[in-house]
Amino acid sequence: MEGFRFVSVICEYNPFHFGHKYQLDLLKDSFDGVVCIMSGDIVQRGTPAVADKYLRAEAALKSGADLVLELPIPWCCASARDFAFGGVSIADAIGSDALAFGAEDDFSLLSRIFEYSKSVEFSDIIKKRVASDRNISYPRAFTEIIAERLGQTAAEAVKKPNNILTLEYLKALDGKDIQPFPIARRSELMSSSRIRSEGNADAMLSLLPKDSAAVLRRESGSRFPRDASRLDPFFIGTLRQMNSKSELPRGLYSLPDDLARKILSASVKVHSIGELVGICTDKAYTAARVRRAINTLVFGITEESVHSAPPYTTVLALNEKGRSILRYAKKRERIDIVNKPVRAMECRDETRDAFTLSKRIEDVIALTDPNPLPADTAKNPLIGE
Repeated sequence: MEGFRFVSVICEYNPFHFGHKYQLDLLKDSFDGVVCIMSGDIVQRGTPAVADKYLRAEAALKSGADLVLELPIPWCCASARDFAFGGVSIADAIGSDALAFGAEDDFSLLSRIFEYSKSVEFSDIIKKRVASDRNISYPRAFTEIIAERLGQTAAEAVKKPNNILTLEYLKALDGKDIQPFPIARRSELMSSSRIRSEGNADAMLSLLPKDSAAVLRRESGSRFPRDASRLDPFFIGTLRQMNSKSELPRGLYSLPDDLARKILSASVKVHSIGELVGICTDKAYTAARVRRAINTLVFGITEESVHSAPPYTTVLALNEKGRSILRYAKKRERIDIVNKPVRAMECRDETRDAFTLSKRIEDVIALTDPNPLPADTAKNPLIGE
């Protein structure tokens, strides 16, 4: 798009808050268009989003986004590395000029950490450390090595969630013609996790920008807020059935045998997923890793399905400027762009398979709505001015 520069941001908007608004306002001052590549109905930490993807996309569009595309399941609920890989793959396929992301420390420090993490020395050290100590998680080993080689300030930086994703974005961008566009996170603006901790709808809505709050308030009690605990009986029952089988399923995503056995054996002793995650979290496996492993087991997410680039993305919301970006992206023919879900079955085999997996999981996740819609309810992108 000659003379027109657009930036992509990989996001969750769970929910869309003042920090996100600050970021979009800044990007609109720096670029001609803003594309949000937003998580589907499960977020990266392995839990259902507070509202379905179309509702969160509407909040984003009304708050400044020009085009909202989906980062589909399973990439949106994968490890930081695979989450970043999936999002950057879509940004690259549509021809983004830049990728924006939040950073919690000086970008020069994060760049130095990234450069060291690419070195042969680092690769050799971390492989040996993880292999020699089965009780150490990759994040913990990473932090220890950074402390030893680059100092404690660098080690503290790599513990922060936004910085972890920044490093993964830089890895995924390496060799691509997309410029990184870091944005310093404003600590005084409340985080998504802090807002979600309020628990009830009115309290959460009071902490959101007016346009985002208005979208979610309209659906309060029907599609917002979602409650993951509604699926506890289904998850636990499925895991208990799997535990009764003599063999573990093979080829599942990011699921070592010891973690799989721990989850399945503990499933017969608990009554909630929160309790199960608490039992299975240890020095080797974080709570987010355990939640993702539970999704892997219950939904049968395979290594193969995650470790290739997303073959498609779904259009969730757009305005007139977003239409122009979309036309440009489609001409590149680098990825299937699904305007309406019903059209996914007309695409190539890889897209049909990936879309079918995502839809199957979304139909289950939809049961966390306060008043779930039938699974065959038609949903189409929101078109704004």
